[in-house]
Amino acid sequence: MDDAAAAELLNQVIARYAQLIHTERRTGTDPRRLEELLAQQRACVQDRAQLTEAGAGEVARFAALYAARLKELKDEGRVGPPR
Repeated sequence: MDDAAAAELLNQVIARYAQLIHTERRTGTDPRRLEELLAQQRACVQDRAQLTEAGAGEVARFAALYAARLKELKDEGRVGPPR
């Protein structure tokens, strides 16, 4: 998988976190959940920034990690950090 495809996966995960953050802010039911989602989104943004310097192996690792994360987010709506 190339950098662009891995970046697109990360963008999709970041967008899903944004949706979850928006929902959590609107409902305001669990402040800890909101903080968790914000931290997870920040980690995704940091990983996306690392893609430009990553070698092929690291890009493949990010792609696999975030493909699984995207599936979890779509299936469950709630997941832990991707590390």
